[in-house]
Amino acid sequence: MRLLILITLIIFPLLASADCQRLAPARGVPAASDQTWALATLNLWRLRDDRKNSELDSPVSSAVLEARVNAVAEFVVAKLNAPHVLALQEVENRAVLDRLADQMAKRGYRYRSVLREGNDPSGMDVAVLYRSPVKIGAVRTLFSDQQFHGHALYSRPPLVVALEAPLAANLVVVHLRSARDLKKTWVHEKRQTQAALLANWVTAQTPPLIVAGDFNTTWDAGRFSDSYERFEQSGLLNLWQSLPEKERYSFRHRCRPQALDHIWVTPGLKTFVSKIAVSRGNAGRYDSLYGSKGVAPVSDHDALVVYFER
Repeated sequence: MRLLILITLIIFPLLASADCQRLAPARGVPAASDQTWALATLNLWRLRDDRKNSELDSPVSSAVLEARVNAVAEFVVAKLNAPHVLALQEVENRAVLDRLADQMAKRGYRYRSVLREGNDPSGMDVAVLYRSPVKIGAVRTLFSDQQFHGHALYSRPPLVVALEAPLAANLVVVHLRSARDLKKTWVHEKRQTQAALLANWVTAQTPPLIVAGDFNTTWDAGRFSDSYERFEQSGLLNLWQSLPEKERYSFRHRCRPQALDHIWVTPGLKTFVSKIAVSRGNAGRYDSLYGSKGVAPVSDHDALVVYFER
């Protein structure tokens, strides 16, 4: 019995972090045509720098930072075909974001960056990279001062970017609270409060809206879906519905596919959507991700991309 317990303690962690079996082959997404522009959402798996900026910060080495930034830039250009707008989650600061933009400039694509520091104790933020012909106006965050049980309600406050061209709309980039410790009442309540506050804000808006990012929730998954169902009441359309059912996932939890990353639009924008695509090659490759320190693959999430008519 002791031998069995010892084997279990040794083998189970290895299995838990191993790459999943029978994964879809790695693939990129189509390039936008001359008549369209593309917007992608991607969680960058804690893209951080080599300096310790807070007690909970875990900096990487300078060599790992350089390798990760290069790998992410290559992924965006080679696999995502350099979408015109990137809604990003888990970027530590503007300096890291600008390093990423510099690497993509070396590959022929000049991006501008948008990031506002949030409340995450470990330093993670949401951000936007964009390139021509996209033009933006005002930038702001939502609910950054909102409190929950004495702490910030949003560790990563939603980022609102006013798109001016080629489409007039407000882009909202989100990264909602994870489901870690979901059995705890306060965790469930916090997720619900975040979703409800954002949904109520959406229903009060008149301009066209695109809401994109890591919602850390999906449909038809019991308690885990409660925040999804609450945000769904905002009346926005979830663009996953445009893909075949077997393709509707961007993450794998214990190797089971889940759609954690979403792009929602106001109903009036649906007529401008020409296509939806999702990359493959990141989700479910835990061992490869940890073993390469986020170089191959670059994230534990696949990217969701929407193509709008110009």
